[in-house]
Amino acid sequence: MSVPLDRKKALIIRFNAIGDIVLTTPVIQALADNNYEVHFLVKAAFAEIVESDAYVTKVWTLKEQLAEVITLLKREDFDLVIDLHNNLRSKRVKSALSKTTCTFSKDRIGYWLLTKLGIHTIQEQHIVERFLSVLAPLGIKVAQPSTRYTIPLDTSLPADLPEKYICIAIGAAWYTKQIPTEKLVNVIEQCNHKNIVLIGGPDDRIAAIEVEARLTHSIINLTGQLTIHQSALVIQRSQVLLAGDTGMMHIAAALDVPVVAVFGSTHPILGYTPYYGKLAKNSYKLIENKSLSCRPCTKQGKDSCPKGHFRCMIDIDPNDIVQAIEKPDLC
Repeated sequence: MSVPLDRKKALIIRFNAIGDIVLTTPVIQALADNNYEVHFLVKAAFAEIVESDAYVTKVWTLKEQLAEVITLLKREDFDLVIDLHNNLRSKRVKSALSKTTCTFSKDRIGYWLLTKLGIHTIQEQHIVERFLSVLAPLGIKVAQPSTRYTIPLDTSLPADLPEKYICIAIGAAWYTKQIPTEKLVNVIEQCNHKNIVLIGGPDDRIAAIEVEARLTHSIINLTGQLTIHQSALVIQRSQVLLAGDTGMMHIAAALDVPVVAVFGSTHPILGYTPYYGKLAKNSYKLIENKSLSCRPCTKQGKDSCPKGHFRCMIDIDPNDIVQAIEKPDLC
């Protein structure tokens, strides 16, 4: 297929993480639909997420030395730089390229007031819509945005899976986003769906082993064995995903898989709930402890509960999670 002579070239910057990158896909498509050749700058660990995206022409990975990739990017002569990260490194890239830029606005003061003092001043808007608002100066609007995740056709799994099963993403990048092991055991034991598949990274293996050891029946434990694409494939084939506020939750939404999402230290008002698009049904159920004044204590997660009680997760009733999983329409 021939490329239009007037096609422009855009670079999107989003270094990490899994969920945030998935949530940029409406921006990727909007630019491609408006005659831009889309390039994407990301950390190497997350490159596969955008490498399989048909709307992305080239993926650039962040090296140990930022100057190395900047030198290569300068040769591309971009018309536009879309900064969806807005940190010191992305500012260095923009400064070096000296091109027209559109930058994602972070309300750092508002987030600080909310998480430190409980003062709510931030605008309640989903991050997908905030990412898309970056394109407003270009006159680009998307009426019906939806996220997208592309699993390569040659993706295979290390084990055969049942025809029907529940997928559980056992881990999270931060402790205060992780569903406690004891709670997961209670949920699995009470759930009528006995086909359970655990997924997670290498750091989640110990927790997965602990869960398995305390169960009265066997489950399929794929923790630490899967790539991001393979995890996405397990989620895609499942009936429902149980997860914390994590990247796997956003992958499930992008694949139109129902989600039961357990929110601990973070909060829906921060704008990171599963996104199924404005016209799609709400194919998810949020489980959270709404009685705590200390939530949210963080925007991204913490290594420990600041108050030492972790009630945002511990006080959640496992029965609420089970009932949500077993509801065919979720909400």
